[in-house]
Amino acid sequence: MRRWSAALVLVLLLAGCGGGAETTVLPAWEGPSPTAPAPLTAKEAKGRYLAVVAPYNTALEELEAALKAGRPWRTVRGLAGTVASTNAAHAEQLRTTVWPAKAQAPIAALLKENEVALRHWQLAAKAGSAAVLMREIRAAAAHDGGAQADKVRVALGLPLYRDS
Repeated sequence: MRRWSAALVLVLLLAGCGGGAETTVLPAWEGPSPTAPAPLTAKEAKGRYLAVVAPYNTALEELEAALKAGRPWRTVRGLAGTVASTNAAHAEQLRTTVWPAKAQAPIAALLKENEVALRHWQLAAKAGSAAVLMREIRAAAAHDGGAQADKVRVALGLPLYRDS
């Protein structure tokens, strides 16, 4: 009789009727869904934001210095190209980072303004004349995202940016 009850228990366990914890085995093509990364902590977000925007801010400062110094327009055009590439890179990094909830709306607003500025920076980088270059720089500057960036900084608990 013992052998028979042991065999019955084994059959029931193999059939999934053992009363134990059920495990679901997914077919190979239905692996578990990947989990989204957790938002950054407040401290992580501060550091990440400053690291992301630093190259863009530096490129802008270099362009402003060249304009103030009266550098040749072709030199300024090259610097506008640097601003365009750092602008695109920082926008991508802002977009792909999972920010804390309180920073998400200000980041989205900053990215929206950034899209407009980026088009003008790219046109400035390809300008065929000083007049076109300056027109595009002014258009980009009109969409510098300063107000949106200030809101991001407030949301992250950072001091407002003031360029030197």
